[in-house]
Amino acid sequence: MKGFYIRWGALLGAAVILAVLARHYYTRHLASLTPEEVMARAPTGVVRVLGMVRGGTLTGSPETGRARFELEGPPETLTVQYDGPPPENLRELKTLIVIGQWDPAARTFLARDIALVTNYGFVVGAYLAGMVPLALFLFTMERKVGLLYRQIKQSKRYEAEAV
Repeated sequence: MKGFYIRWGALLGAAVILAVLARHYYTRHLASLTPEEVMARAPTGVVRVLGMVRGGTLTGSPETGRARFELEGPPETLTVQYDGPPPENLRELKTLIVIGQWDPAARTFLARDIALVTNYGFVVGAYLAGMVPLALFLFTMERKVGLLYRQIKQSKRYEAEAV
């Protein structure tokens, strides 16, 4: 029975390590800032900014990959200069994620790419809703099978009745 708990403990430890690594990857590569956070923090590297394109501010030619617009967050707006591949989803009143660098001198965000807005909370919730019950089921079934195996092994051998 010790091996059973060691095996499941190791499996649980591996799951925790995987969750920590996934969280680290999310915060480093997938987490998005709001326009207010960009202006307050003034990040130096490449960041992702989530906001909605303010109506009436889209200028330039999005078809050629060059556009200028304002990205609206709850309290602040951020001027964005987009210069990248022609986007399919750049239009007014559209919520999107722009990837690029903040230029504090010009107070403009220089975007080079546009990404899809995904709901990572829903994805994680869906995986947990499916994987946790499955893991609990496998744990209880393996435990019951192990106990049944030991009971069978310890029981007496069948002997026919003498008539």
